[in-house]
Amino acid sequence: MREVPCTHLVIGDILAQPVYGRNGVVMLEAGTVLTESYINRLKGLNIPRVYLSIVKSGIGTDSGPRDAAEAARMAKSQLQMPDINRLKNDDTARLEAVQAAILFAESSRGLELISPPIATEKFRQRFRDLMGEIVSNREFSDELGVILRTDSLLFDQAMQVTMYAGIIGTAKHYDTSQLYDLTLGAVFCDIGMTRLPTNLIKVNRDLTDSERLMVRRHTTEGYKVLTKMKGVPLEAAKVALQHHERYRGEGYPFAIKHNEISEYAQIVGLADVYNALVSPRHHRKPYAAEEATEYLFASGNYEFELSLIQTFLRHLRVYPVATPVVLSSGQTAFVVDTMNRPMLRPVVQIIRESDGSSIPSPYLVDLEKESHLAIVRRIGEI
Repeated sequence: MREVPCTHLVIGDILAQPVYGRNGVVMLEAGTVLTESYINRLKGLNIPRVYLSIVKSGIGTDSGPRDAAEAARMAKSQLQMPDINRLKNDDTARLEAVQAAILFAESSRGLELISPPIATEKFRQRFRDLMGEIVSNREFSDELGVILRTDSLLFDQAMQVTMYAGIIGTAKHYDTSQLYDLTLGAVFCDIGMTRLPTNLIKVNRDLTDSERLMVRRHTTEGYKVLTKMKGVPLEAAKVALQHHERYRGEGYPFAIKHNEISEYAQIVGLADVYNALVSPRHHRKPYAAEEATEYLFASGNYEFELSLIQTFLRHLRVYPVATPVVLSSGQTAFVVDTMNRPMLRPVVQIIRESDGSSIPSPYLVDLEKESHLAIVRRIGEI
């Protein structure tokens, strides 16, 4: 860490300590990669000096003087900041995003892996109504278009996370107003990602330390975007800010813990982690649902409040009806019943014995009662 006058800052420098305004509010967090606008802002506010990290965002070193013009040129080529105004004015993107959001709500894709806490059709209708209200707001639909054009995977993730969050909110008996705030916060929890360098969003490799710090800025960037939008309740905006905070204080951007974290943010953070695990990413294949649930089991009162995890897992269907599986006995079976049962203990129909021989009269086995048996894998998985 080194102290540097603001007059000597160059694009690509990384803050080692937060920068506070005169009112004590954090203006820029530690880990922020300085852009031209940030530097000008610091100078305009007469901030005399800041503390910088020794690590650079890929430009310059600490050994010897650097040429500011060359550093700026290199940073510009590496950072590739998005043109948000152009994206917002893309009517085609906005219409495509609205149609995609409505189609998702109408189909509720992914509900085959979920057992809603209320009748499925009633849940679908409530989810459709909430999404319809959101996309009817022009400012919101513009931002949905920005997300879609930034990365289709990011858009799909927003939809799926929103549905998972809705399951938890419904299970907790949220009223319509609470569900709206939760849904809005979930839809735009990662809106800050659209304000980051476009060449970071679709990276199919492990991020460098400086890139990881830059990506973490999406929480505060998202909060800034949402608090400037009309009609966004503060509790919904806090979802973007806090959904990467963790129960024991090991999250970001503020490392707050327990009840300091908004419940909406905890719900969306939980839904986001589960969806991230079971969905494909640019750099990896998805994990199996049972692996993701095992991860959540282990994170109770560590990453997320245990009661929230238990509420969510009660409504997951890891093995949907008709899934072909192999049991610990070596027998082959089909899942035939999952309703109101432990997610890893469905009723199955045995169709083949462990030696591979067919069964003339397939029979049912209730895995909840047969504790010595367990599903070890789906058919088709190694």
